Amino acid sequence: MKRSTPTLLAGLLAGALLGSGTAQAFSFDFGDDNDFYYPPPWAAPYGAPAYGAPPPYALPPRLPRYERDRMRSERQRLMESHQEALNELAAMLYGGKGFDRTQAVQLARRIEAGAGVGLLRFFHPGSIPAWGSRALPSIWSNQEEFKAKADELKQAAAALAEELARQPDPKEAVYLPRANAAFECKDEDKACKEVAVSPGVWEKFNQLSATCQGCHMGFRGFGWW
Repeated sequence: MKRSTPTLLAGLLAGALLGSGTAQAFSFDFGDDNDFYYPPPWAAPYGAPAYGAPPPYALPPRLPRYERDRMRSERQRLMESHQEALNELAAMLYGGKGFDRTQAVQLARRIEAGAGVGLLRFFHPGSIPAWGSRALPSIWSNQEEFKAKADELKQAAAALAEELARQPDPKEAVYLPRANAAFECKDEDKACKEVAVSPGVWEKFNQLSATCQGCHMGFRGFGWW
């Protein structure tokens, strides 16, 4: 009997450890990120200053992890598309490549479509920063200003598209080299090799670029990793 007691205790201990490990292995609690922003369920009621001063921004009901990650990816792709369009327009307007009026208008319209509501839809109140995002919490704490910036971007892109599409007076026009002129124009046809552009195009482009930078200064950080 004395010999069996240690064996019995060892068996009970092994069973307890095995049971707890099995329960953990089959747990459906996969964890979540951003718990840093949210108080535990046993904390003070929602909205109450549980730990002294209230948080600097409201804590809306958050979306599931996969949905927040999806929105982060979608808005990052949208921002990359805007940057690509701006780079292409800058190359056309500042001599990096030939000018194509139709393509230039399409690029400006692409930015317009991804601004305003097209931009805000990827900043759901419950998507407050996910890891890997450069979006600052100020987007969610100052949504009115962020919305105004998104609308300003849409207006600036629309104004640029209209200016690019406008056929200027030849007396005031600026002439840019036509894209693919070597394949579409004869060597002696100088008029075919140039495209007349309104001088106001550069003002509208710079305004659009400044709108992007102004929004980034207040609402984009170095990254949340």
